[in-house]
Amino acid sequence: MVVYVDDVDPVDVEQLSLDEARIVLAREEAELAKAYNSAHAASLRREIAEVAEQIERLESEDRADAVEDAAVDHAIDLWADRHLDIPA
Repeated sequence: MVVYVDDVDPVDVEQLSLDEARIVLAREEAELAKAYNSAHAASLRREIAEVAEQIERLESEDRADAVEDAAVDHAIDLWADRHLDIPA
């Protein structure tokens, strides 16, 4: 599915950054209240669901990256302690 962020060029939902996805989600949710008819509302709900999934995926990746970074930092600290003969 493609959406529009700030310009006239469509962007695949999978290519949105977290900030862009949040902007699109807020805009789509606001537009849902002004849907022309039930078909328009259904289309907006599908877009909202897909963008929400993208946000969830990106936030999950961010959490996984943070855990990995923390693990690397911890390993570096342990290695430094071991090198300095500091007991763990």
